[in-house]
Amino acid sequence: MHFLKKIIILSFVWLSLAFVPAVLAQTATDRFEVEAIIVDGNERVTDATIQAYLPIKVGDKIDLQALDQAISSLFSTNLFENVSISRDGNQVIVEIAENPIINRINIEGNDVLSDERLLAELDIQPRRVYTAAVARGGTQRLLEIYRLSGRFAASVVPKIIRLENNRVDLVFEVDEGPLIKIQSIRFLGNKSFSDYALRQIISSRVERWWALLASTDKYDPGRLDYDVRLLRQFYLSRGYADIDVVRAQGGLLSDRSGFAVTFSLTEGPRYQLRDISFTSEIESVDVSALRDLIPLETGDWYDVRAIEEGLLNITNELGNFGYAFVNVTPEVITDPETKQLDVQINIGAATKNFVERIEVINNSRTLDNVVRRELEIVEGDAYNQLKIDRSLRKVRGLGFFRKVDVETKQGSTADQSVVQFDVEEQPTGDFSIGLGYSSLDKTTLSLGIKERNFLGTGRETNFSLSTSDTRADYRVGISEPYLFDRNLRGGIELFNEKVTETSAEVKTQGLSATASFNAARDYYHRFGYRYVSKDTKQESTKATSSTGDEGKSLIESAVTYTLGRDTLNNRFDPSEGYLFEAKQEYAGVGGDVNYLRSVLRASYYKPYLFNSIVLGVRGQYGFVESFDEKVSQSARFALGGRNVRGFDSGGIGPRDIGTDTAVGGNNMYSGSIELISSLGLSDDLGVRWTLFSDFGSVWKTDYPDGVIGANDEKMRQSVGFGFLWDTAIGPLTFYWADAFSKTSYDKTKRFQFNIGTRF
Repeated sequence: MHFLKKIIILSFVWLSLAFVPAVLAQTATDRFEVEAIIVDGNERVTDATIQAYLPIKVGDKIDLQALDQAISSLFSTNLFENVSISRDGNQVIVEIAENPIINRINIEGNDVLSDERLLAELDIQPRRVYTAAVARGGTQRLLEIYRLSGRFAASVVPKIIRLENNRVDLVFEVDEGPLIKIQSIRFLGNKSFSDYALRQIISSRVERWWALLASTDKYDPGRLDYDVRLLRQFYLSRGYADIDVVRAQGGLLSDRSGFAVTFSLTEGPRYQLRDISFTSEIESVDVSALRDLIPLETGDWYDVRAIEEGLLNITNELGNFGYAFVNVTPEVITDPETKQLDVQINIGAATKNFVERIEVINNSRTLDNVVRRELEIVEGDAYNQLKIDRSLRKVRGLGFFRKVDVETKQGSTADQSVVQFDVEEQPTGDFSIGLGYSSLDKTTLSLGIKERNFLGTGRETNFSLSTSDTRADYRVGISEPYLFDRNLRGGIELFNEKVTETSAEVKTQGLSATASFNAARDYYHRFGYRYVSKDTKQESTKATSSTGDEGKSLIESAVTYTLGRDTLNNRFDPSEGYLFEAKQEYAGVGGDVNYLRSVLRASYYKPYLFNSIVLGVRGQYGFVESFDEKVSQSARFALGGRNVRGFDSGGIGPRDIGTDTAVGGNNMYSGSIELISSLGLSDDLGVRWTLFSDFGSVWKTDYPDGVIGANDEKMRQSVGFGFLWDTAIGPLTFYWADAFSKTSYDKTKRFQFNIGTRF
């Protein structure tokens, strides 16, 4: 048995020794030394170029795997449509079929977008090698361009036409489809603010037939991202620290007629400030002294703008202590049960870094200085991220750019930084046509042309005209946002107006100039000058009173000053906050008339019952007095219509006995108390109801002869209800009011409505 085992082992060893030379011989046969490389099938690409792309050379010892790698190398050049490599003895045979060359690029079927624009965007040049990837990339780029133009139904089909000499024409067949715009904008989850109020905050707009040149009604996913930021900033500045815009999306309607845009949000509770605390990694800083730098007191509604202002103040104060850059960050801790929050200000370790250079790029139209004057940081300043963030928001707030990004790069040294603002221009001109009708002004036609960034200078120019049954008004103006290179907004306007009433026709032409600036805590100041030539013509022979203007051509030269504070959350549709304004106008700086006209007005809005009902209170008081002559009718106050509903326009106060028309008064006051809510109505309707009570009076005239009620100070009062309807063409209002306190000569109007709005 032992002998048999030895025989088996020896036999196995003998067989193994016999097999090894055979394997070595086979391996030696697969590997060979390349004696020549022969290229076949090439027309444009030279043999030398193809051999340069190959990973094998004459004299190399290679195997079959090396040939497979050579095929992959040639395919990766995108020069060849087909490649095969074989061996003939010790020769390598390379057979290729070259990709065709593009002879011409055509676009067919396009009408709205020109060939020149589309070809420039494609950036595919003739004599380029054609591949399927080139056609796919061009198709996707064209579809993207059409989507940015609002044509989401566009289709693009690439086709090739083969020519002689291995050339092709690349043709993109386009079906542009209809222009698809935003047809509706809805908000889900909003309880504190109406859909109409939020639509005024965002930049996207519903399609309006009169806004022919506007681009904001085109669906743009990038603009939705910007709208989300606007909504967050709006809520955060009004106490809603937990605001979360869960989703912003647009969906193509089933009939492909437009997009429906929906914003889903969670408002959360509204918070009041409970405490502000500090932590600091800089031991020498007295944090208790920094509290007064934050303009927000305990019990105030949380306002992210006040916190940001406080952080900027703290950063600047630390800079005064020699700390070039300090990372100051807020941490907000909310308590939903008590609806209070704490803010902890964390002051990081000081680091020294300076701005070496600020660059503004891709502003092909807007001048550099228009962007730079919005920046809160300049070259040489200590680097400050908060100032950069605020500068970014201010540049975006100009409305001149579709997109604004900022990037900080390393400067020439470790302690230097380059801040780069990258902008993308967008159209800033608007053309609007409006047609409206109201029970007070009858039919009104309006036309407006506005350019918000004239020649890239940041100046605003406008031209408007409106005409109705009783009024024709033409205006052209220009405003400068940084007058004398300061934060002072100035403007000048030329106007021509004609008002036709029952008793007189008044033609007015002239110019007005204003200069205004905002101060801290929502205060604003406005200065103005007006030069007017006024011509009054008596229209009725039945008039028994004197206007003081009839048959005269008077020059009025007046200066005005306005001081106000505005905390309303929305100027057009407020639901919270207050407005106070005092305005005085003195006419007598030269000219033919001499009077002082003063007007005080205020409004206050506050939501109740979980923001479901809004209480609004507003009022105004005015008086005018002359220093040397009597106050003529054109300088007096008129009252009624929209100020005191239930009365006709100019329906309150002294009236001419002969013509039964209002002559106005030197003194005036009016006010209103109203409730506004959508309780009981579906949010989808966009309708709110209102209950109101208005009051007011106007009295005293320096020409009492032939006038009834010249000095009657009796308060007129009315009560009523109405509906406010937010529609695609703007807000529609319907009011029914009953004047229960009036005089026999007052003119009432129980129903008033207004349809149509100017863009």
